[in-house]
Amino acid sequence: MSELPKFCDIKLQYLLEMVTDHQLDDNALRVAVYLTLAHADHRTGVSYPSFQTIGAAIGKHAKSVKRALNKVEAAGYMTIKRGTNKGNSSRYRPTEATLKRAAERRRDDDKVVPLSYSEREHFCPQSGTGLAGIGRQDRPPNKEQELRKKQGDESTPGLPYVGLPGEKCPSDKTLVFLPRGIVFVRDWDARLALEGMATLERSLPLSPHGHHLGFWLPGRIPAPAASAEWQAQLRILRNLIRQAQESAPIIGERKHAV
Repeated sequence: MSELPKFCDIKLQYLLEMVTDHQLDDNALRVAVYLTLAHADHRTGVSYPSFQTIGAAIGKHAKSVKRALNKVEAAGYMTIKRGTNKGNSSRYRPTEATLKRAAERRRDDDKVVPLSYSEREHFCPQSGTGLAGIGRQDRPPNKEQELRKKQGDESTPGLPYVGLPGEKCPSDKTLVFLPRGIVFVRDWDARLALEGMATLERSLPLSPHGHHLGFWLPGRIPAPAASAEWQAQLRILRNLIRQAQESAPIIGERKHAV
């Protein structure tokens, strides 16, 4: 057996020899598989557990385990050196003939081989078009998916207004309502500060919408700075501020008249 591979290198093929044997019943196969996976020495495949240990692990009585091992031995997969009644456990060793068949299966037929440590990490290819410079090719970009993403990004800053039945909304249907105090309003205030403008609270009147007070704005979030889309949003916002300022004196005069 010294010329054979280490048992850990052909363990899968050794198990496959038994699994594909139609003459080996399920109880015998279960015991043999447990010994192979839980107790077999990595180099020789030898194991030493008692009938009681095996039975406790797989839910079988010790006598059932003993009968199963007799069948495994009779089928030629293991040799058993039985222990004494003085505490010496039996020894179970894979037969040389079975190990040779497993080694041949590993060499000629079976492509299942243990991975090296460096190969055990899960690989998930990244999007891109890099070629075989590193020994592999990444999956090509999904043009349809990228188009949907681009369209979604473009529609985010200017979502159409969808109001409640009976609600009044501004004439510009591209405006969206943002309740005051939410993070999107703070994003707008930060962008306006970069433009040297006052905050929304100081520039626009609070408008009711459902159960909230907030602002009608030309987008849920500001478009990227210096972009043409941002310039369009800025023009709409300045028009809204100008309209609010022009209407303020009229409101004051009406209150004074009353």
